[in-house]
Amino acid sequence: MKRTSLNDIAAKLGVSKTLVSFVLNGKGKEFRINDEICKKVQETAKEMNYQPNRLAQGLRTGKTNTIGLIIADIANPFFGFLGREIEQEAAKSGYRVIFCSSDENPEKSKQQIAMLQQSQVDGYIISPPMYSGDQVLALVKNNIPLVLIDRFFPEIDSNYVGINNFEAAYKATSHLIRLGRKRIACISVNKDMINMQERTEGYKQALIDAGLPVDENLIKILTFSHDNKELVKAMKDLFGKKENRKADAILFSTSKLGIIGIEFISSSGLKIPEDIAVVSFDDPDAYKICVSPVTVVNQPLKEIGKTAVQVLLNKIKHPEAKSQQIILKTEFIIRKSCGS
Repeated sequence: MKRTSLNDIAAKLGVSKTLVSFVLNGKGKEFRINDEICKKVQETAKEMNYQPNRLAQGLRTGKTNTIGLIIADIANPFFGFLGREIEQEAAKSGYRVIFCSSDENPEKSKQQIAMLQQSQVDGYIISPPMYSGDQVLALVKNNIPLVLIDRFFPEIDSNYVGINNFEAAYKATSHLIRLGRKRIACISVNKDMINMQERTEGYKQALIDAGLPVDENLIKILTFSHDNKELVKAMKDLFGKKENRKADAILFSTSKLGIIGIEFISSSGLKIPEDIAVVSFDDPDAYKICVSPVTVVNQPLKEIGKTAVQVLLNKIKHPEAKSQQIILKTEFIIRKSCGS
C-alpha cells in the first residue's frame, strides 16, 4: 500500500505542499495560515493515515522528536514499568521512544547506541551496563543529550536520575534488626555496578551500627544471568537444610532476585516470615498477592521516568545546560513478609 505523502494531502485539498508541511509541523500560526484551513489539513492527514517520515524530517529540521531508551534487562519488572512511564511522559511532549534492552552486555549496548545514532534520535535515556563507561563518556564529550537512570558512573559528569541506594538498604536492614532478626542475608548482583555496591554497603552499615557482625557467608553477589541456577544455589546454601540454616532474614537487591528467591522458599516448605523474614527492592504486582505480601523499598518509577524525560528534553533544547544529578525519595512499604 502506497504511503501517504504531503503531496497527496496537498492535491486532495488543492493547496501547496509547503502549506501542508507548515500546518503538520505546528507552524500554522507562525505563517498566518487560517485556522479553518489548518483544521482541514489536520483532518485530511488523519483520514489518509499520514505518517511523517522521521528521518526526512530530521534532515530538514535537525530533530526527529525521537528518544533512544536503553534499559538493562527487559525481563526485570522494574525496567518494564520504568520504560512504560518514560514512553508515556515522552508522548506528552510529542516524542516517541525507541526501546532497546542491553541484557547488561556492554558490547550489545555499544551496538544499540550506534543503531540509535543511525536513527538520528535526539537524545538518550540509558541504564548503562557494567563496563560501558567509555560509551557514556563518548556521548558526553560530543555533547549528545543523555540522562542515566538507575545507575551512573561517578567519574563521568552526566545527567542522572535515581535514588539513594545506600540509605534505602540501610533502612530496610535496620527494620529487620528492630524485629529481632540477627542473621540477615543479602542477595545482590553485578558487584561492579555502583547502585548495587551502595545497596550492599547500606546493608553492611546497618549491621555494624546495630553491633551485629558482617558475615560474608551471608552475602551472595551473583553475576547477571537469565539462568536461575546461581541464585537457586545461593538460596540452597543459605536455607537448604533446617539444621544448617544460616540466616533468619534476607534482603533482595532487586525484585527479579526476590521473585525467584521467594519461589524457592515456598517450594522448600519454609514459611515467610516464621522461618525467614523477607524484604526486597521494588514492588511488582506479584509481591502484593503472595501468601505473605512482601515488604519493599518502592522506587518512584513514575517520578523517575517523568524527571528523566524532562531533564533530557531540557538538554535537547538547551545544549549548554549543566548536568543534573537528581536523587528521588523511596517509599518503605511494610507488609507481612518481615513479621511486623
